Amino acid sequence: MERRMHDMAEMMKRLHRMGRYGGYGGLKTMVLYTLSEQPKNGVEIMDAIEMMSFGHWKPSPGSIYPLLKKAMTEENLVRKRDDGRYELTSEGCAEIEGSGVGRGPASTSVDGAIAEIDNYLSYLEDLPRERVARHRERIEGIAERLERLREAVAHADE
Repeated sequence: MERRMHDMAEMMKRLHRMGRYGGYGGLKTMVLYTLSEQPKNGVEIMDAIEMMSFGHWKPSPGSIYPLLKKAMTEENLVRKRDDGRYELTSEGCAEIEGSGVGRGPASTSVDGAIAEIDNYLSYLEDLPRERVARHRERIEGIAERLERLREAVAHADE
């Protein structure tokens, strides 16, 4: 039990340094960590994360359920049981153990980087518009860079 508390404290420190509990990628880590304790339904996962953040943050259903669906269908990290609770698969257990608690993406591959971008975009899309609006210039700059990358990739096939 003492070891789990130490692991959880370490994960929270690392996610906090990454910003708002690590964005969507951090949320995935937190979900997997809560499921490593025991199977839970979506509400229990949200409550566990709120408790882990000492009441500072509770993810929305709009963040949790799409993440669970993606983790089940695309990544095979969790499965939904007949009782409606989610549990880790062997791949989910390996993800938690292999990446280290809260250490960030397990891979620095192109696929891993694109998955992280997708996760962070989902996180930003879930935020209230007024919170994101003050970062408009940076978002526009990122959009321009992504457009240049998209064009370069499109021309690479020619």
